[in-house]
Amino acid sequence: MVSQARFLASKLTLMPVYKVNHMLNIQLKIIFLIVSAMLFVACQKAQTSQLNSALPATATVSQAVAVKNAANSSSRTSTNFTKQTTSQNSAKAETIGHAIDCDNDGRDNDYRIDRDADGIPDDCLISDDDTSMTAIDTTNPQNLFDIRMKLLNELTAGCTENSKVEGDITYSICFADGQPVKAAEFLTEFGDGLNIWFERGKVKAILRTHSGEMFFFNNGDLELKFEDYGTQVVARFSPEERNEYEEIAKTAHHRIFRIFNIE
Repeated sequence: MVSQARFLASKLTLMPVYKVNHMLNIQLKIIFLIVSAMLFVACQKAQTSQLNSALPATATVSQAVAVKNAANSSSRTSTNFTKQTTSQNSAKAETIGHAIDCDNDGRDNDYRIDRDADGIPDDCLISDDDTSMTAIDTTNPQNLFDIRMKLLNELTAGCTENSKVEGDITYSICFADGQPVKAAEFLTEFGDGLNIWFERGKVKAILRTHSGEMFFFNNGDLELKFEDYGTQVVARFSPEERNEYEEIAKTAHHRIFRIFNIE
């Protein structure tokens, strides 16, 4: 390098002054271009670094997909179905709402359950189909109807009945141990109307006297429907039917209770 510099210096000393100035101008321009290029590259790197630091605040598409997949996996894990209807965990849990179809078998015979008493379903209790079908013998509808009616008669045995007539409608209510066990409203002349039975404060059965249809409920959930006073029995219902009859169980007695000033 030293020898090259000396050679260059010797060459410069031999050149005219105007040529030396021309060469210096060219070298200065080259240096300026190099410095400008280096500054441009440095600015580009700085901008890229700033963009990368901002990416976590606005997740990329792949990150969003990963988060969504993780959430779906977590949701599936938190709502795992269980087949054990009498396990220790399910014994402590409380059912939420009416029966639904958790296992997609076409039957609304499964229940959402709350294990930690926060009111949010944590699991779904899958009904054992064989057990649920054999629990209620529907081969003899009339015999089953008579058994159910006997149970209702036991609920209302010795109850104290009060009645009121408003217009052409008669209302009645029967109390046992300070709790309503039966209520009714019907057309005084024809007897058409509703009879409603209660067990532990909840509707147990409803009879439509004009059609002979009778519905039995278990803790608010539709269980059985008898037609023509027990000649036929239905144990499976569509979601629409279930919603309709369970809504009747929730509201049918309200008017009777208002007549007797019962809250």
